[in-house]
Amino acid sequence: MQVPDANVRSSSYYIAEARAQCPACGRWTRVLALALPAPHEILIEDEWQPADVSAFLFYLTELPEEVRRHLTQACSFFRLTRDPESSDPYWANHCEYCDELVNDDELHCEPGGFMPGHADEARTISLIEVRQAFRAVAAGYAVDPEFFVHTPTR
Repeated sequence: MQVPDANVRSSSYYIAEARAQCPACGRWTRVLALALPAPHEILIEDEWQPADVSAFLFYLTELPEEVRRHLTQACSFFRLTRDPESSDPYWANHCEYCDELVNDDELHCEPGGFMPGHADEARTISLIEVRQAFRAVAAGYAVDPEFFVHTPTR
């Protein structure tokens, strides 16, 4: 697992799937995110620190080859992209109908998407546990999302 600049690591991870409204065409599209269970570790000032919380990751710039391969096989709408506002390419969702970028801020920092406002909304997020070591570079880290434990796992 080659991600030398990793800032998050875990013994396993989740692939989360939800639905979000495309800002361009208005249709509801599937969206993916990666999440870490508690416990995992985060790199703070060059030291690995334990994190006893679950977390959604976003603005992912580096992923291990086996994770990239798994994501590419699972879907075509979550892929490496370059946003005009970002200097580095990152893994992002695209509308499965019009192929427009679905911004990570909308999915992780605003109500809906992967930031449910109530338990019923959280139940629409499906989680697939991947029992495989995980390392990545993530600029976004949403700690202990509310209702995370109530989300169904496949």
